[in-house]
Amino acid sequence: MEKVQHSKLFTFPEKREEFEKIIGFDYIRTQLNPKTPFGKRYFQHIQSLKGEHLMKQLQDTQYIIQKLEKNAKLCGVVENTLECIIDISQTVHRLESSEVVDEIELFELKNFVLTVQSLRGQVSGFLDDQFIPPNLEDVLNLLDPEGLKMPTFYIYDLYDERLKEIRKKKRELNKIHSGKDDPEGSEMEIALENEEREIEKQVIERISKDLSQKATELRNAIEKVRYLDVIMAKAKLAVALELSMPSVCTQEIKDAGRLVIYNMFNPVLKEKLVAGGKRYQPVSIEIEKGVTLIVGANMSGKSVILRTVALIQYMAQLGFFVPACFCETVYFDTIAIVTEDAQRPLSGLSSFAAEIKAIDEIYCKVKENSTNSLNSLIMIDEPARTTNPHEGTAIVNAIVELFENVECYALIVSHFDGINTKRRLRVKGLRNDVQFLDAVKNIQDYIDYQLIEVEGNEVPKEAIRVMELLKINDEFVNKAKEKIDELNKK
Repeated sequence: MEKVQHSKLFTFPEKREEFEKIIGFDYIRTQLNPKTPFGKRYFQHIQSLKGEHLMKQLQDTQYIIQKLEKNAKLCGVVENTLECIIDISQTVHRLESSEVVDEIELFELKNFVLTVQSLRGQVSGFLDDQFIPPNLEDVLNLLDPEGLKMPTFYIYDLYDERLKEIRKKKRELNKIHSGKDDPEGSEMEIALENEEREIEKQVIERISKDLSQKATELRNAIEKVRYLDVIMAKAKLAVALELSMPSVCTQEIKDAGRLVIYNMFNPVLKEKLVAGGKRYQPVSIEIEKGVTLIVGANMSGKSVILRTVALIQYMAQLGFFVPACFCETVYFDTIAIVTEDAQRPLSGLSSFAAEIKAIDEIYCKVKENSTNSLNSLIMIDEPARTTNPHEGTAIVNAIVELFENVECYALIVSHFDGINTKRRLRVKGLRNDVQFLDAVKNIQDYIDYQLIEVEGNEVPKEAIRVMELLKINDEFVNKAKEKIDELNKK
């Protein structure tokens, strides 16, 4: 079976566990249910896939989804068989190195072969050849010369005629001297046992040598089983979470167009809302090369948008279906996200220092990628949020200009006025028909999360309206309006 080629993907944060937690892929991991030790290990160390291998996994996932829909019962039987697979990777490695294996390894190997033969019978005629493990009948004959197909291993008499004779003598000797204190009988028994062990050792050496010739077939069987397990796990995840197949362009970024994602949703947030009897509003976005600024009132879902875009891109490059109705994207060598909870504590430095250090590190990486014709997707949530508005605006404008001048796709969220950018998206925000808010915790029920393209460099201001809808004391509201008017006159 052709070995899958992986691609080096740089993420920020660089520690993959941190990155996956921020974007919500840790939740996706909890929903995966591979059945074999090979599949579980694959997902533990999952890597970004290259073009043709990426598309193959996506297409194969679609194929298995169709099979799940047509014959869910048989798919359940196949999963039950996969659960019985034993990890023989180390044994096969030893055989590939022409080492002698022991009886326990031969027992496990026999169990593996019996299970694979059973699996082969189940999927033949049901799945394409690429999912069907090789016929291991020759290997089974080596491990089961009597053809009993029992999940046990024993060094049978058939392996060596001498064993049959020795074991017969041992039984006869045991009958004669049973219950008697006979030193001569004991010596004969010890001699027979030693002779038996020596022949068994020779048999195991011979079996190991013969199995070494079958190591390639065994390795191929492992790969087939692993691949079937992985694709079935991805397919079941796609069905359970209502994911769709993405289209990933692997051309260089200069030839690529927009990232187009329609009706995307965040699986974690959606699950929580649905569990609480609430409706989740999907959001669509188109991202061009260069910087796209996202603005909107507080609690309008801007941060969720960044995380969901990052999650979708990451899942797509790992060969998963994605949480969106439609996704057309390109391949990225770098996916970076800077959020408040991603800032790494730096001794003696403020949260702003940690944030700006992270952005600087990412910018240097993007600049290097641009020089090497590599692609980057950058997401920055509210940079310079902890600084004063005057400095903050200047810093964000500098960030926008720098990332605009390198070959990358960048999404930046900001609450500052006066940010100059070629493209600006705004969350629609509070619906116009809202007359009052019954509780602070229900504000999200009255927000339209759609993204619309806007001009100008002002950020929507809805705080006063929220105060009014919450029936905040008139004195408080009027005083706030008065102060806003004073600021506007300056």
